[in-house]
Amino acid sequence: MVKNIIKLICFIIAMILVIKGATNTGYNGVLMMVVGVLIILGELYLYNKQYT
Repeated sequence: MVKNIIKLICFIIAMILVIKGATNTGYNGVLMMVVGVLIILGELYLYNKQYT
């Protein structure tokens, strides 16, 4: 249960980073979006790891 809450919080933070990064221009916006996408990819990896 706690693990799911932590995953949800990480996902929300990642989505905020991607959305805020899209509104910013320059390297700061790109960096925010990349960090957000990496968090989402990490969560997908952890989710799919249990099925392989």
